[in-house]
Amino acid sequence: MTERTVVVVDQFTKRVGTVDRRGWYPIGSQPTIETTNSWDKVTVLGAVTDDGDSFYCWTEENLETRHGIWLLGALKEEFGEELVVFLDRAGYFYTRDLWEHVSGKRATETVSDSSVACVCGETLDVWYFPPKLPELNPLEGCWDRLQEWFKHRFVPDLPALKQQIQRGLPTVDEPNIWNYLCP
Repeated sequence: MTERTVVVVDQFTKRVGTVDRRGWYPIGSQPTIETTNSWDKVTVLGAVTDDGDSFYCWTEENLETRHGIWLLGALKEEFGEELVVFLDRAGYFYTRDLWEHVSGKRATETVSDSSVACVCGETLDVWYFPPKLPELNPLEGCWDRLQEWFKHRFVPDLPALKQQIQRGLPTVDEPNIWNYLCP
């Protein structure tokens, strides 16, 4: 049997604009900051392997199943043909079309409530984290650090947001995924 690379995937969305925060100001001053309310956003899809390698891509579109299928292909191209991928149960990952892409059938294994726990193909296995337990996903902490990096940055428009994401991603330390998958 060929050894497979284990990959954990998660997503992070950042919108254009500012985050309103309370602050301390001198009595009598009236500080102001220009803010924007924009629907423009970028969603980053991130992946970390069991060897600590990482892969990031992003889109301005709302994520759909086709993005999940594209991501699986990009991961195979980046990390090799034999993969075990862990995903959350977001609607664009947890779909029949993605399952059929992986195996040609709905599910190969289920849990007691009949929800799909994994889908296995010849060279690709997709496992799903349990619902409503984001703390099991090692990448959640990466996004917390990236959100902290954005904390005091004004992002006035979409080009600035893309630039800031490119600057912020290198500040993220990829976790040891085995600390999460094998507690």
